[in-house]
Amino acid sequence: MNRRAEKFMTGNPAASLIGIITLLFIFYILFLPPSERQTLLEGENATSGVTEAELTLLDAAPGRLAYSAKTVFDHSIPNVYLVETRNAIILAKENPFVVNKGWFGEQRKSMVFSVQDLTNTENVILGFQAPERAGTLQISLNGQLIYESKVGLQNPPPVSLPKTLLKDTNILEFAVIGGFFSKKKYSLSDVKVVGDITDLQRQMAMNTFTISNTEHDNLDNAYLNFYPICDQKSVGILDIELNGKIIYSAAPACDSPNRQDLYAEDLRIGKNTMLFRITKGSYRIEQVKARTVLKPVKAYIDFFNVKSSLYNDILDKDRIVLLSIEFADDGTSKRAEVNVNGRLSMIDQRDSKYERDISSLVREGNNYIEIKPLTELDVVKLLVRAE
Repeated sequence: MNRRAEKFMTGNPAASLIGIITLLFIFYILFLPPSERQTLLEGENATSGVTEAELTLLDAAPGRLAYSAKTVFDHSIPNVYLVETRNAIILAKENPFVVNKGWFGEQRKSMVFSVQDLTNTENVILGFQAPERAGTLQISLNGQLIYESKVGLQNPPPVSLPKTLLKDTNILEFAVIGGFFSKKKYSLSDVKVVGDITDLQRQMAMNTFTISNTEHDNLDNAYLNFYPICDQKSVGILDIELNGKIIYSAAPACDSPNRQDLYAEDLRIGKNTMLFRITKGSYRIEQVKARTVLKPVKAYIDFFNVKSSLYNDILDKDRIVLLSIEFADDGTSKRAEVNVNGRLSMIDQRDSKYERDISSLVREGNNYIEIKPLTELDVVKLLVRAE
């Protein structure tokens, strides 16, 4: 074998090995993630490829986070006593007068009286004394004859005035009739119209209670409990109004607990007015309670994503991730539970700004942050950013 052939045979394995190593290195670089490939090729001067926009992981304005230490509120209302009360009231009086009828004429008498509240006026009667009485006495109400009889007593029974004939303003007319030759004359005194007027003030009662903003905004359900002490045979309808709207109108179960559902649209933030009213009978309403049940405190939750290139920077401690929370600067205590990917921490401060390094809590890919208020919070801004 000549020298040239021998040299070729001894040099070829080394070149082949170098070629194989070169190919393997090329394939290794090709299969690396883009960020790592760039770092390898560019050396120490390489950047992670994270843009300025990608450094801001989360930028949100959560707003108000409601909180209530209790989920059930009982608004007690004082006991109520309602009774149907009617008082006999003199509606009109008339001075003594005489009615008669003779051969050449007659003398009549008209008496005008008013009824101010027809709806709540019952048992209207006409009473009078008749010291002198001869003939048949006629009495008309608003043009309708309601009495025609001889009066045998000086103090006769009262004459009932039908409610169907009564008006706001009424006219009673007195006259006398009899035989042609008989005496026809009546002298009347102590003439008065009396009626039973219902005292509405004792048939109704009003009370108030207060609902907070948080209570109203987080209302799940509500109801009114009350215990009426009454006689089931004699009671009438019980009306209950809440803020001018009738929420109950029925004869309740006496001597038993009663419940009426309330709805969010029936309730107001601030003062609420409850009116109880009956039509007849009497009630003592005890254990009156408006109960509101709130939904569980709702936490605020949001999500952010950490790309692999940024995550590598965090692992290499080239970057840190900061959580910043800005509250309304109202001077109140800010208390909350912060949960980042299942790791909890507490906020308890009056300052309007909160900041924390959460680099050790983030992970590559999807992340979440949850804020559970322990006081009512106004969160102006929530920011998660890599620095």
